[in-house]
Amino acid sequence: MRRKYLNPLICLFAVGSLVLFSCHGDNGKSMNGGGNDTIAKVNPKSTQVEDQDSETYLLPSPLQIASIFKNSGLTFMQGLTATIKDGSQFNSQYEQALNMGLYSADLSYDVLNKQTDDAMKYLNVVKSLSDKLGFGSVFESNSFMKRFQANMSSTDSLAALIAELQMETDTYLENNKQKYIGVIAFAGAWVESMHIGGIVYQKEKNASVSSRISEQMNILEGLIKLLSKYQGSDSHIAGLITELKTIKTAYEAFDEVKTYNPDSEQPISLNAEHIGQLNDLIQTLRGKFVAA
Repeated sequence: MRRKYLNPLICLFAVGSLVLFSCHGDNGKSMNGGGNDTIAKVNPKSTQVEDQDSETYLLPSPLQIASIFKNSGLTFMQGLTATIKDGSQFNSQYEQALNMGLYSADLSYDVLNKQTDDAMKYLNVVKSLSDKLGFGSVFESNSFMKRFQANMSSTDSLAALIAELQMETDTYLENNKQKYIGVIAFAGAWVESMHIGGIVYQKEKNASVSSRISEQMNILEGLIKLLSKYQGSDSHIAGLITELKTIKTAYEAFDEVKTYNPDSEQPISLNAEHIGQLNDLIQTLRGKFVAA
């Protein structure tokens, strides 16, 4: 069994696709009772991970990605998220999972930016797609929709609810041997998050956002490997892997990446031209998603 030591910065993202936010306000109220609107950071205490397969590929949740971008100074821009559609418009399981992830990223982006009306619309689509995928019971058993509506005034509470929903969904997929659905969904969420980050960066040229974009590219390798592991579960996965590898290859050809010192504690900061090139590839892939 081989141990894999992770860069602490990557551990900030990586908690096995479960969000470990502690979303209590200063007054000690939980997600059912409000609190302030400061999103707590994940505490990456452990940098050692191992499993029975000798390799561990850890993925963040859409909420984590949105929070990381938000904390880096990414501002809200109207009109960046996907057009809201009814879940019945997505026919194949692949389309349903992919767009569930995409809408989950938009949901997280809106929640963290206090766009609660739109967030509720995205939550409804996520629930509709969950119904079609067979695990809508996750929403019902925990009264997520009612609790979400009851906490619309608290960003902390809504973020905690999304984190809980992610964990319940992951547990369901694990127990029902459908983890590949979660990986496909994450691919949709990752592309949508990169789309939002890239567009906002191109407008504001925030260096911190540039670094976060390059850090997200570190996650792409693990995503591709996980998709490859589940390639036999859905015939569409092979094409998605090809598209993601195109993005990965372009990124690795950038001078900033080729000359990067892996022992450095500083993240790679891509220049505006390279982020533009990366964003063009992201937009091309996003345009192939049904919801885009």
